Amino acid sequence: MLDEDRAEHIKRRAALKVDRRKKEEYPPVAISIGEETLGQTTYPIPYGTYGNFSLVVAPKKSGKSYFVSLIVASYIGGNANHYAPTFKTHREGYKYILHFDTEQSPWHSSMGAIRVDKIVGNYYENYEYFKLRELDFDAKLDFIENEIHHKMYKDNLGLVIIDGIADLILEGNDQAQSNSITQRVMKWSSELNTHIILVIHNTYGVKKATGHLGSYLEKKAETICYLDREKKLTKVSFETRGFGIDDFAFTLDNYGLPIIEEVDY
Repeated sequence: MLDEDRAEHIKRRAALKVDRRKKEEYPPVAISIGEETLGQTTYPIPYGTYGNFSLVVAPKKSGKSYFVSLIVASYIGGNANHYAPTFKTHREGYKYILHFDTEQSPWHSSMGAIRVDKIVGNYYENYEYFKLRELDFDAKLDFIENEIHHKMYKDNLGLVIIDGIADLILEGNDQAQSNSITQRVMKWSSELNTHIILVIHNTYGVKKATGHLGSYLEKKAETICYLDREKKLTKVSFETRGFGIDDFAFTLDNYGLPIIEEVDY
């Protein structure tokens, strides 16, 4: 090994080594669902922490866009607690939220963006919604890459939503492409200290995310949400790395807004 390579390895080794004598702080929570008490300490149960990503896995027409609206609105605050009482924002300051929709038409994209305002009960200036349906997969990826790294968001990017992560690669069953985009998402979340919410379809007939891409993402996600539609209810279940999140269901109220309901499973 060359001297410069050795020096680089030593530098990287120091950065990567876990110091067992150092107490790591509880990860900074972006949004939580419920609480867990250990001893004398009560912790928020993270749906998502800064520096990580979560995954929403859902079949078509299951209400996934409504669910994502509920998460985004809850992160903003306002009247969202009337629709999702156990959701809690830990946002500090006026952080930006960037929402990228790769699938829906301009009209549906507009309705999705406005839905968040309706749940919150106000217009959150720093919520930006982009419709990318007309772009090729590589153009979608380039746009997202450039947008999230814009200097205006530096050190102030709270949430990034990519509704349709599979549209950022050519083939969801290509292992190299799937691994590459997964690693890129992990890098984005870490270097930008943001929480990224990804949405992907499930494999037909089972709840697991589709393709090799889905498998890679499920292995690396901090939280996985599985949606399942039953008549007028959408049931939501979770897999987490830490404290468990209780299952729940949501429906649409008379104004077409998602609201959590208590149901017996």
